[in-house]
Amino acid sequence: MIKLVAVVRRKEGLDFEEFRQLWCEEHPQLVRRMPGVRRYSQNLAFEGRSRTWPIDGVAEVWFDDKHAVREAFASEAGTAATKHEKTFAGEVTWFLAEEIEYEWGAR
Repeated sequence: MIKLVAVVRRKEGLDFEEFRQLWCEEHPQLVRRMPGVRRYSQNLAFEGRSRTWPIDGVAEVWFDDKHAVREAFASEAGTAATKHEKTFAGEVTWFLAEEIEYEWGAR
């Protein structure tokens, strides 16, 4: 299995709560309609008062293989998700990755 990892920065002029609503509540419903998506997760940056983070979040989308990624984004649902992304994202940088997990066990 592979995953698409997307680093997201919110659209200029959009406050954090508007961004959170669009990305965390509306967008997942569109992603779940894309064919071949096995899993989807979001990592939303904490809204800080004393610190501005360089990014607003990271999304991870799991697929069986690269072919499934292409099919998902070429689909009607993929087009709709990409269009919706433009309502909340000012910049999205993504890459395909192989996840490597480590078991730490008891210390």
